[in-house]
Amino acid sequence: MSSNYDKQSMEDCCDHVVEEECCDHEPVVAYLNGNLGQIAGGNLPANNLTRVPFTNILFRTPGVEIPQDGGVTVLEDGEYFISFNAQYTISGGVAATVTFSIFAPTLIGTATSPLGPGAATFSTLAHLRRGDTVYVTVTSSAALTFVGALLTVAKIPE
Repeated sequence: MSSNYDKQSMEDCCDHVVEEECCDHEPVVAYLNGNLGQIAGGNLPANNLTRVPFTNILFRTPGVEIPQDGGVTVLEDGEYFISFNAQYTISGGVAATVTFSIFAPTLIGTATSPLGPGAATFSTLAHLRRGDTVYVTVTSSAALTFVGALLTVAKIPE
């Protein structure tokens, strides 16, 4: 399992505490990007349920895996902060209903557009078990020419 987490970031903790236990409390975080639409090779058709392909790893630590079809699989039981943000463009600028559904592994929420069409956001705390995968689907009543999204999954320290 590859990682871009620098274990030396825990240096301060380990230098000042005699117990080795401190060094075992590494953060568990995944921060991913996924794109659909023209940037990924074509429009996303209307009324087509599609899983957002969160496969572009921006940051991750040990304790998570990234499945081939995107998302984040956690390797530890615990309470996790889950955050999702998306920007999207509707083909032809027509009015449409765009729904982003967040699963972990069952439906935990739907992203809303508090700033109006073109953006959606969602965040929550959820108890996840080892092997659970957090992923997002999108459907729209009109074709989408672009979807750019970010997914963050971070374990809350005990």
